[in-house]
Amino acid sequence: MRLLRVLLAFTVTVFGLVVASPAARAEPVPLTAADQAAAATCYGGYVRKTLTRGGNGFDAGPYTTSSRCRDINVRNGSVYPYKVCVIFVSVGSCNYWTSVPTGGSWRVAATNVRDNTRFYVRVVTAEYKYEPLVIDTAY
Repeated sequence: MRLLRVLLAFTVTVFGLVVASPAARAEPVPLTAADQAAAATCYGGYVRKTLTRGGNGFDAGPYTTSSRCRDINVRNGSVYPYKVCVIFVSVGSCNYWTSVPTGGSWRVAATNVRDNTRFYVRVVTAEYKYEPLVIDTAY
């Protein structure tokens, strides 16, 4: 019986300390105005292209790069993954293939691209899809 009272007293004491202790809070670190402006200008000016009847790919564009972004960034708005490559008009062929999964994350399709460069983004799926293909491009 004494052991039961000791355990009960210990439990009440520990529980009381847990309830009485304030919860720890993590304060978010604010972004600087320059960081916010850079992200807003690059991704905030994206262009959406949709092939509404599905298919196995298409070319989005032509687009012309600006000083908004240093890279050409793409984001998948479809329900299945695809691959993209950037076709610079002056070159006429794909640079390299980039896998773009679903989920809304931005991927870099071409890096360090000069301003005023004309390009297309080629979107390719492994097989014919009946649902729309959707790509967001920030440049």
